[in-house]
Amino acid sequence: MNAPDSFLDRPRQWAGRRVIFQVHLWSGLLLGLYFLVIGLTGSLIVFRGEIEDALRPQLTRVSPGGALGAVQPMLDEAAVAFPGARFHTVNLPTQPRRSLSIWGHDPKSRSFHVYFDPWTGRMLGSDLAGDNVTEWLYELHANLLSGQTGQQVNGIIALLVGLLLLSGLVVWWPGRGRVVGQGLTLRWRAGWKRRNYDLHKVVGFYTAVLLLITVVTGIWFPFKAPFRWMAEVLTQSSAREDSPVSDPAHRGQPRITVDAALAATGQVLPGVAPNWIRLPQGPEDVYSVRKRLSGEWQLEGMNYIHVDPQSGAVIRADLHAETTLAQRILRTFFPLHVGSFGGLSTRILWVVLGLAPGLLCVTGTLMWWNRVGRRMARPGQAAGQAAATEPQSPRPAVSESATFHRS
Repeated sequence: MNAPDSFLDRPRQWAGRRVIFQVHLWSGLLLGLYFLVIGLTGSLIVFRGEIEDALRPQLTRVSPGGALGAVQPMLDEAAVAFPGARFHTVNLPTQPRRSLSIWGHDPKSRSFHVYFDPWTGRMLGSDLAGDNVTEWLYELHANLLSGQTGQQVNGIIALLVGLLLLSGLVVWWPGRGRVVGQGLTLRWRAGWKRRNYDLHKVVGFYTAVLLLITVVTGIWFPFKAPFRWMAEVLTQSSAREDSPVSDPAHRGQPRITVDAALAATGQVLPGVAPNWIRLPQGPEDVYSVRKRLSGEWQLEGMNYIHVDPQSGAVIRADLHAETTLAQRILRTFFPLHVGSFGGLSTRILWVVLGLAPGLLCVTGTLMWWNRVGRRMARPGQAAGQAAATEPQSPRPAVSESATFHRS
C-alpha cells in the first residue's frame, strides 16, 4: 500500500501523521492566544457601526427633518474648530438617522473624527481615533496596534495560522468510511476529556474552510502584490487600480466645493446616492466619490467617480461592472474577510465564526495540559516531558490517541 492510500484508509498508521500532529500541536500552543484575540476582535468589529451607535449615540445618531445640508460649510467649520488639521475623508450618511463624519489628522498627526448633523449642519462633537473603542479594536485586529509593521507581522502570523488549520484537517481525517462515525461525532455522554476532544475536532472541521478564507484574505491586506500577480496570471487581465490625477491645465485655479464635486457625479449612476468622499490633498489629487449599487458585496460600494478639483469635470468613472476579472476577484477579498457579502445573515455567521478560534484554543490547550502539561508541572516527571519532545519514540506521550481518548 502506497503512502496516499495508507493515509486515506489508515491515517493513524501513516508515518507522516505523527510529524504533522506535532506541527499542529505546537503551532496551536504557540499561536493559540493570537488566534483567540484576532478571532474575538474580528467578531466585534463586524458590527462596528452598530456598536458605535450604542456607545456614542450623541455623535452617531440624529433626528431627520427637512433637507440635507451642504457639506462644504461643515468642512469649513471643522477647519476653523481644529486649526492645522488636515481632513482627508467625508463619510456621508447612508441612513436618515446617521450622522455625517469628517476624518482627518490633527497637528500631532493623530487620527480623529468630527461629527455633524447632516440635516441641520450642527457640529455634534469629535473624538480621537485612539479613544474610540471600536477604532482601537480595529487597530488591534488589523495591525496589532503597531501600524504598517504590525500589519505585516499580522500577515506573516496568518500564514502560520493557515498551516495550523491545514495540519488540523490532516490530523482530523479518520479514514475512508469513518468520516461520519468518527470524524463528525460529538459524544455528549462520554467523559469530559472525550467530549472536549470531540468538540475540538467537530468545531475545527466545520469552521476550517471559512477560517481559511479569512486567513487568506487577511494575508492579502499587507501583501497585495503577490495576490495581484496571481490574479493576473490566472485571468490574463490587469489587476492594477489607481486614482487619476487632476488636469494640469487647471492646476492653480480655485478649488471647487465638495458639493460641486458631488453634483458633478450625478451624471454617473444617476439616482444612486454617494456615501463617501476622498478629499484632494496635493495639487495632483482629485475628488473621489463612492457609490453603492444594490447587491454589491461591499457594504460601502464598489463604484468610484473621480472629479477634477478645479474644473469640476468627471475625469474617470471606475464602475465595478466594467472592471477586469482580476480586479473583481481581488475586490471580493475585503467583503469575504468581514462577512458582508451576504448581508446581515453572513455578518452574523462571521461573528459566530470569530468565536471558533477561542473555542479551539481552549479545547486544544486542555487536551495538551491533561496529557503533557500536568506531567511537566509535577516534579520527577521527566519521562513525560522527554516524550513530549521526542516524536520518534516508539510510544510518544504526545500522540493523538493517548492525548485525546483518555477519560
